[in-house]
Amino acid sequence: MVRGGWDSFMLKYKNYRTPGEFEAGYSNFIDAPVVERWETHFRDASARIANLPRHELAYGPDPRHRIDFFPAPDAPNGAPVLIAIHGGLWFLFDRWMMHFLVPAFSAAGVHVACPTYRLAPAVGLDDIVGDCRRAIAHLRTNAALGRLGDFTVLGHSAAGQLAAVMASTDWPAVDPDLPADLIASWVGVSGFYDIEPFELTNFQATTRFTTDAYRRWSPANLVHPDMPPSLLVTGAKESGLLHEMMDGYAALLGEAGVAVDAIDAPGEDHFSVLARVGDPASNLHRRVLDAILQPGGQSPAPGVLRFPSE
Repeated sequence: MVRGGWDSFMLKYKNYRTPGEFEAGYSNFIDAPVVERWETHFRDASARIANLPRHELAYGPDPRHRIDFFPAPDAPNGAPVLIAIHGGLWFLFDRWMMHFLVPAFSAAGVHVACPTYRLAPAVGLDDIVGDCRRAIAHLRTNAALGRLGDFTVLGHSAAGQLAAVMASTDWPAVDPDLPADLIASWVGVSGFYDIEPFELTNFQATTRFTTDAYRRWSPANLVHPDMPPSLLVTGAKESGLLHEMMDGYAALLGEAGVAVDAIDAPGEDHFSVLARVGDPASNLHRRVLDAILQPGGQSPAPGVLRFPSE
């Protein structure tokens, strides 16, 4: 166990006490065939936009220090940017996983940036967080991209943790030339907002993160009043752990005075809820688009929204 027992975690859980229960919660009904099916889905979506204009940006020396930046056609100077960070338990996938978001958001005048970061176990969680921060800073300072507008960071699954950390970052402390409000809003989709219990699962044999790293970068430990507005989304078919985590984290944000909305999307599972974000006909897409275009429009108190089935 870490930090001296279950009651030492920042978030409290009704139905999760043992390592096996936490492992089942993080596993979230996902097995190898499910991963293979959705990996094919997102790869196919990426292939369909292969001919769209893009800039491949290098923000560091490693081959995974790359960002695919898709400019919105005919967007004016100052158009907003959606920075979509891929999930994969910190040891899987690549930036292609988020390419499917490009058509719907670029059609709405939003640039889309898809960064890749180095993966565990080759690097630790400190390195992965650092990579994401450098990628976002690079977008801000890259003059070749012209004048960019507000940044919204979106992360799925384990990258919900990364997006939350980006939202909690003191950017001038990272680089004095960066503004404190570098991130205007952020979206967590099926996010891991408490990662300390993850160390107790069998996934730890792959990630090999340290106890201190889990504690240091757990979003539940990093909430502060100056964070940007937050939109948290979880599919109704996902595990109870992800729902308890979303609700508990939303409550922490609300208590700190951070504007936050939480959405329980009916009928959606861990991957289908992500796919909905890129569907321009869906309520969920429109809600995320609102968070990008009107980052201050969320409720100052947390509440769970449930859209009608689509």
